[in-house]
Amino acid sequence: MRRFAIVASQAPASGTFSLNDLPGSGRMDLICRNIGSALLLSHGIRNGTEAIVHLLGGPGKPRRVRFRADGIIGLRPDERSIAGRMKNVIEQPLPPIGIWKEVSPGISQSGGGLRSTLNEWSTDGVVIYQLDKRGPSLDYLHEIPPNVGFLVGDHRRLEVPSGDFDISLLSVGENWLLGSACISIVHHWLDSHLGNPSSLL
Repeated sequence: MRRFAIVASQAPASGTFSLNDLPGSGRMDLICRNIGSALLLSHGIRNGTEAIVHLLGGPGKPRRVRFRADGIIGLRPDERSIAGRMKNVIEQPLPPIGIWKEVSPGISQSGGGLRSTLNEWSTDGVVIYQLDKRGPSLDYLHEIPPNVGFLVGDHRRLEVPSGDFDISLLSVGENWLLGSACISIVHHWLDSHLGNPSSLL
């Protein structure tokens, strides 16, 4: 499975936000683009993919919203539609950390921040990469792990919590790119080199 941990440093974790002002709602517009890039193809869903959005802003404790392509229904590519799904989630009570509660088919929520996700991924044997221009190129991957996760930030520099996590840096280019563009590049590279990732080395 391909997994993306999307960090929304200023998006509200609880309460509500205006669908008419997504940029002013903790850059929810960027977050929704990331979700779409992770899960959607031109005419359907990219199976075997998961996106966990970490809502760290606003009042209340951090919240995680997990989108799993396998089982999700009616997810449309426009930002407003995806934001509507997010809005519905944050208006509900926050589950305890480590307890995933299904909100609708393919969408569930839990308490906790990025550290909680990293702990879960490490337990599940996920190979973790942080997308960062300071890392080696994607071509560095000699093998494509069957269970791989990528950390993606928003408009602010991604701060990874300290801990006993095995995280490698990977770069998709020399410039700082939008998270949605980074996710699309990762998908394209993995799709193109699945089974023979070292062909460009």
